[in-house]
Amino acid sequence: MKRAQPSFLHARDNSVDRRMRPRPNTRVNLEELLTHDSECSSTRSSSLSHIDSPASLEHDEAAAETSKDSETVRVYLRMRPCSKNNPYSTHENMLVVKNVDEYSPERQYMFTDIFNGHLSQAEVYDRCIKSAIRNITGDRGATFLTYGTSASGKTYTLLGTNNNPGIIPRAIEQIFVEQASNISPHPSFRIDRTSISFLDDDTVCEELKKVKCMKSMLQNTETCHPLMKSKIRREHTFQPKKDPDVRVFIWVSFVEIYNENVYDLLAFDSIFTKRKPMKVLSNEGNAYIKDLSCIFAGSSEDALSILEFGLQSATYGSTEVNSNSSRSHSIFSITVVSYSLATQHVSYSVYKFCDLAGSERLKKTGNHGERLKEAQKINTSLLVLGRCLETVHKNQKNKKLAELVPVRESKLTMLIQSALLGREKLTMIVNLFPTEESYDENLNVLNFSSIAKQIVLQKRPTQKNNRTTRYSFFLAQATSSPSSRIDGNRLMVENEMLKQELSQEIAMHREQLSEKDLEIQLLKRELLKQELQLRNELTDDFESYSAQREATFKTRLKQAQDAAALPYKLQISNLNTKIEDLKTIIADMEYDEEENERRLNVYKDELRKYREKERRVRRLSL
Repeated sequence: MKRAQPSFLHARDNSVDRRMRPRPNTRVNLEELLTHDSECSSTRSSSLSHIDSPASLEHDEAAAETSKDSETVRVYLRMRPCSKNNPYSTHENMLVVKNVDEYSPERQYMFTDIFNGHLSQAEVYDRCIKSAIRNITGDRGATFLTYGTSASGKTYTLLGTNNNPGIIPRAIEQIFVEQASNISPHPSFRIDRTSISFLDDDTVCEELKKVKCMKSMLQNTETCHPLMKSKIRREHTFQPKKDPDVRVFIWVSFVEIYNENVYDLLAFDSIFTKRKPMKVLSNEGNAYIKDLSCIFAGSSEDALSILEFGLQSATYGSTEVNSNSSRSHSIFSITVVSYSLATQHVSYSVYKFCDLAGSERLKKTGNHGERLKEAQKINTSLLVLGRCLETVHKNQKNKKLAELVPVRESKLTMLIQSALLGREKLTMIVNLFPTEESYDENLNVLNFSSIAKQIVLQKRPTQKNNRTTRYSFFLAQATSSPSSRIDGNRLMVENEMLKQELSQEIAMHREQLSEKDLEIQLLKRELLKQELQLRNELTDDFESYSAQREATFKTRLKQAQDAAALPYKLQISNLNTKIEDLKTIIADMEYDEEENERRLNVYKDELRKYREKERRVRRLSL
């Protein structure tokens, strides 16, 4: 077909596009060609009628207003208990701020609901969070913010204590109780850069080891977590859902934004080395953190252990207002991945719990040095968050001149931009410390929350483009022809036949597998008998060899003893000869000794006789 030549004098025909290619009439509805004939007539009549009745317009406006009200940002006010006189009073959902001097006028602020200081953690959770987490399948997720001045009770509302758990432990328990029959104990899918990836067996083992390693580093979790779990279940009535077609996988991540740098609180490397800031990237308008640690939680105890492990790495500091003040914004995320066995469809929902650091004033906190730098970064990020909410509010008032929402000016707004831009539900819990000393800071918090309360976050439904093109026109004609329907029926029949063949193959393979199992069992028994027989033979051979070696060693030992004793026998015989000679000499000496004694006795007698003779001679001489 010849293309039409462009002309500056005559306008082109409506059936020709801007590239001078002929196209079919735009009034043809391609969807009608794919549906049944009866449905085609009704659809065609509705598509050709451009004038709606007033009743239908009123119905559409009412539905739009209803949907608009349901998607309004929910802002709750929770007041911390205070015994001092405070200039605040409540009337249902309205907070009235009285004037503290003659120059400050009285102000009124509207909230979704107002909680006094004596309301329990369970009641706060039931009114604010429970309904938003009830439907975890098919929903994109939600973002929950706790905002307020320093020492107003934000962290207590979000985390609580072991005796009074906060929002996060209760949300974890609600998810695991309601999806108890669907939660898988082993990970199979996870979110990787806003896309779903399948895990192999080695990766599954590594993910399970991470949770065990975190539990081993914690103390007193075996007693605290069961008590917290039982207390939450006593205070709430979570209804388990029964859907055997769905498998649910829970993944947890925990980050903090400190001095406009994002740090991973679940990274093992940061325990022994210096922490490294992480990059925040965006993929088709969805922000994610590069190389973020996502830990699989197979039970509520695992999720609580992961939370406690991350809190040990969070940054806290002391100021004149709060001795244990959060010096960073922390975001605890629960990703719920749902897998349908029937449709093979995988979807996920992300629930972010943000603990915003408190806004501070230098003259009251007395910050200096590093604390001053932290306070400046905190106030800057909160200022950007307020500008984002104000810009969204202005764009809703004046849709013709829409401004760009400055979500990229802060890491906090980048990570929660889905909620700010209306893609997720947004719930804000404003914590207030009702004292005159915090009057100025509380006014800033209330002004911030009043802007958020007026914002309507509307989800933009994905609309199909009904514009006809050359390809879709020919495709519709091809699919609407009788031959295509015959081919479709033939494909369906072939598909059913293939399914039956596949089922038969599966049954046959199962039978073969059972037979192989029996053969394996028989082979194992035979192998066991052979092994036992071989061991007996080896034992007998070893015993006979040991006996033979023992006899040989005895013979060699006797020979060695005889050979060693032979030279000593000759020495012994020589010594015996010498002994006999000495005995003969001793006998001769004994005989000589007797003879000498006899002679001595004779000499003694002669001496005695001589002395007597000499004595007589002397007497005679006298």
